[in-house]
Formats: sequence, C-alpha cells, structure tokens
Amino acid sequence: MFLKEYQIRVVNELKSFIQVASEKKKTFDTASAGLPEEIRDTLNYVDQTFKTSSLAYNDVSKNGLGNFYPRVVMKVPTGGGKTILAVEAIREYQNLFAERKTGLIVWIVPKEMIYKQTVDALRDKSHPYRQLLDQASGGKTIIKEKGQKLNRQEIEENLVVLFVMIQSISRANNSEALKVFRDSGGYDSFFPTDNRYDEHAKWLESTPNLDTMWTNGDQAQLITSLGNAIRVCNPLIIIDEIHRVFTPQAKKTIDNLNPSMVLGLSATPKEGMNIISKVSGLELKDEEMVKLDMHMFPPPNSTDDDWKGMLKSIIEKRQSLEDEAVVFQGNTGQYIRPIALLQSERTGKDQRGKGFVHSEDVREVLVEQGISPGQIAVKSSTTNELENIDLLSK
Repeated sequence: MFLKEYQIRVVNELKSFIQVASEKKKTFDTASAGLPEEIRDTLNYVDQTFKTSSLAYNDVSKNGLGNFYPRVVMKVPTGGGKTILAVEAIREYQNLFAERKTGLIVWIVPKEMIYKQTVDALRDKSHPYRQLLDQASGGKTIIKEKGQKLNRQEIEENLVVLFVMIQSISRANNSEALKVFRDSGGYDSFFPTDNRYDEHAKWLESTPNLDTMWTNGDQAQLITSLGNAIRVCNPLIIIDEIHRVFTPQAKKTIDNLNPSMVLGLSATPKEGMNIISKVSGLELKDEEMVKLDMHMFPPPNSTDDDWKGMLKSIIEKRQSLEDEAVVFQGNTGQYIRPIALLQSERTGKDQRGKGFVHSEDVREVLVEQGISPGQIAVKSSTTNELENIDLLSK
C-alpha cells in the first residue's frame, strides 16, 4: 500500500515528534530519579519536546498519576485518509516510544459506520491496514471492542487495539462519562484476587486514581473494571474527531485513563490544541483525493419552507445520478450506488405533529413520490434500520 505525498510528510512529522519525545522522556526520567520526590512532578519533558520541535505548546496535560504526557493533533481534511494515518501512528509509537511490539491501544471512533468499517478492516488479515499493524506487532494483533473480555496476558503477549465509541467520553459531566468504564466482569486478570486486600492497597498506592469499592488503611478493594484495566496499561489513545471531546470535562476523562500519549485527528481543530501536522485541501486535490465538485441549489420556484418540493428535487437528482451510474457500470464494470441522506427535524415517537418535520413525515412523502419502502431507512438514537446492512453491497 502506497501513501500519498502529503501522508508521507505527515507520518514523517509525527515520527520526528515521537522520536524527540522518547529521547526527552528518557533524559527526564533519569534526571528525576536523583531528585526529591516532591519536585519530580514539576519536570515536564513534553514542554521541552515541543520547544525542540519548534511547535506551539498550548494544551498542557497531565494524566491521572500527575505525569505530563503529550496530547497532539493532526489536522486532516475529511477524506484525507485518517485511518491509515492512525495505523501509521501506532507503528511509530510502538517502535519509537513504547519500544515494544505488545501493549494496549485505545482507539476512539465518532460514528457507528466508521466504527464498523474500521473494525472490519483491521480484523481482516488480508487488508493492508491490518497487515501494517501486524508488522508493528510481529503478527500478533488482536482487535477488541468495548464489552469484550480483556485479558492481561493478551496485552503482555500481543498488540491489543480496543475500539470505543466517542460517546463514552463526551458525556455532560466527568462522573457520568466514567460510568461507561465501570463494567464489572471480564477484567479480573489485571488485579490481585478479591480477598488479597493488602495487594489491592499496594496497587492503589502505585496507581492512586484506580476506582475502588472501599479503602481502609493498608487494605482496599479495587473495582475490576474496564476503566481500571486501561489505567494500569498506560495506553496510546487515538481519538478521531477529537474536536468533539476537547472540553474541560472530556479532557479530564481522557486524563483519568492514564494515557502515555494521545493522538487526535480532526478536520476542524479547536483553538488551544497542540497541532503537530496540517494537511490542506489543496494537497488532497493535487493527489486527486477530491473527486467531484459539489453544487447545492434550493428547489426552484419554491418558498423557504417547501420541504416537500425539496424532496421531489432530491429524488429527481438522485435518480439522474443512478442513471449515469448504470451507464458507467456498463462501460467499466464498477458499481456505484447514489444515496440521498436526509436529516429531519424530529425522530422521536412522541414528537410527531408538533409543527416540525418528523422522519415519518418524510417517509410518507417519499413513498407518495414512488420510492419503495424497502429503499428507505431511518437512523436515530432510538431507531436503526441500517443495522446489519452493507451499503456498499450490490
């Protein structure tokens, strides 16, 4: 698999940053060993990494252990190949920073469709993305999803990539977000047996932000949860569309998972982020990653609120694209399915008939216009008619 020119540049910039970070961290760790414990936490190798790399250091972050760590962002436009860049980032992190082939990677994804596509690609051993990961792990890659059991031995002997939806860290407050990581069961192998309260207390002393059921002097009872399992692994965390979780509460949730590094990807970074690499739209155009111009027109001869007229125009436009796609397939053998995506004002069961355009109103008008009910699907927070449907299938 060949990277585009701009992707090669981005990977090289990331590689350079990780290399400097690794060197600075080793130097600072050696220096801190000879200092009084109360001032060790003041040493910030990340600050020196940014200075050496001539980059702006805006987002100063400490994990739940009180240790500085780099939280960096790559600005990549939509369609710029963020998945392949994330895979390459894992390879460089494992080689240069972790300096091992095993460990835990937490990969946070913003949308269900992207989640499924990425997980499916990385589970397919014939896919180029998976092959790149296998190069980093020596052929020992395991793809996990939240809810599946995690085993400490698996992480010690393999490169485990754990996928989590972004909603897990974008809750209204920090305590609610952390509830998502408090799933009991399936994580017992990370901690001492339940009745060794003295061992639990020792673990809590070394990792003070572990969730506990209770503590009492030199004894404690840790919660065997996903959150605690992640905390003791100090993972690399990759966050797609990191701008969606760049709030004080969401950042606290991320910090509290004790990452050794966070890499975010965003087409629209927020002010205050540590941006280490940027890709322009022109670079995508030069690499022919932008395929079509986009032209948007309101329905002709209609009022601003004529949504039914707008639907009629959309149906006609989609059909014209399908007619062209059929001819194209006959000439080239390549299949294309034009899909119209409509966002309605309301979708809830008790929200219809209150002066807003409801998804069921849209469905009825589409059927009236001759669209088969089987070609219409509603996707909302409570309804998912796209589940188990491969939209790329013929």
